[in-house]
Amino acid sequence: MLRRRTLLQGVVASALVTGCSGGKPATGPVVSAGNPFGVNGERPLEVVVAEEWGGFGAPQYRKKYAKAVVTTTPTKQLKDLLESRFAAGSPPDVVLNVGDKALPVAHLVAEDQLWDLGELLKAPSWSGENATVQDAFLPGLLEAGRYDGTLRTINYVATVYGLWYSTQLFQKHDWDVPRTWAELLALGIEMKAAGVGPFAYAGVHPYYVFEAVLTLAAKTGGHDVVKRIDNLEDGAWKDESITRAITAFGELTRRGLLAKGTTELDHLASQTQLMKSKAGLLPCGNWLENEMKAATPANFGLSMFGIPPLDTSAALPRGLHVAPTAPLVVPKKAKNREGGVDYLRAMLSKEVAAQVTAESNQLTVVRGSADGLEISTALRSARDLLTAAGDQAITWYFADWYPELGRTAGELTGQFLAGGIRADEWTGRIQAAADKVKQDHGVTKYRRN
Repeated sequence: MLRRRTLLQGVVASALVTGCSGGKPATGPVVSAGNPFGVNGERPLEVVVAEEWGGFGAPQYRKKYAKAVVTTTPTKQLKDLLESRFAAGSPPDVVLNVGDKALPVAHLVAEDQLWDLGELLKAPSWSGENATVQDAFLPGLLEAGRYDGTLRTINYVATVYGLWYSTQLFQKHDWDVPRTWAELLALGIEMKAAGVGPFAYAGVHPYYVFEAVLTLAAKTGGHDVVKRIDNLEDGAWKDESITRAITAFGELTRRGLLAKGTTELDHLASQTQLMKSKAGLLPCGNWLENEMKAATPANFGLSMFGIPPLDTSAALPRGLHVAPTAPLVVPKKAKNREGGVDYLRAMLSKEVAAQVTAESNQLTVVRGSADGLEISTALRSARDLLTAAGDQAITWYFADWYPELGRTAGELTGQFLAGGIRADEWTGRIQAAADKVKQDHGVTKYRRN
């Protein structure tokens, strides 16, 4: 282990002397395991964040660089505040880029405004154990920040998707969490008999239920199903696993297992149906708990389970859709770029990540950072699913890369579940929309490995 650590330090030192100094001889602090980026500890560091937890790395940074003045600015107006600064070549050193006023990352990448964070992954972890920063990440969650193979963002929050339910309601009726799709359909029939609308979703925003369909397809056929979709491969949407998944969801409509009126509900109304136990199951991400905290009854026991596989032949039986969100970036023209990269290293420590989870009620991409925390039933269920998924975490990016294609997929899913189109029309129309994007030379294309 000592030999590996010594070799690692040499690799990081070599990469950073040339990478952060533009190829010139280093004139600042000596690169070392404790200071892998050659940070000048007397230089100020400016951090601008859309959520206050983005500043949680500041105490760690100050502890290490006692003479550094760290300024953390929270704002919900990122685009208004920073767009002109990026254009003028004077951006802050770190940005947590989330919210309605987030900066367009793809645009910043196209303009070469963001620093390559690949060097960060090779650095020793902040806590100093015999591990690299990359070792801290949960499996499969780094790809979200790569553009054409280069890591431009660290997407910090791990959003877990699944089916939400009330443990109190399940206990009352002696219902079990379904392990297969057949068991889910059987549960739906029991719910309907008990006067509970089995399956609700936001009909006005049908991307939420589309997300569940694509998760089932990936569980059935494996990671390559969504990779081919992301890469706009010919015929990707006509994969047998996708056809089986949309057909399975069609059974909910055919058997009358959709909650009454769900096709007309927005996200808040559908979530309220769940909280009032008028609906038994709801597909959504784990932001649901924070969003509905005021409307959740006492002892409701909000919890989630993963989309059950079609049968025992599933390629990813523990598969779970996990979307890495909340990108942290270091601008290429930042005045203290080395300090910015080291700040991200602090944010990726288990200590800071645990604090983020404890205070924001969100999971992070840092492995094991929520272990041992006193967290809610809802967040604990999401954490346990994420832990159990391991390398079966399912991710896709096409809806972010090509937003219009994502909207089309959602809208067509809503039409299908409302009985407006057949399964083959669903796959055919989404494939046609994907082909249109592929053939449009005005659209920047991305590829994942």
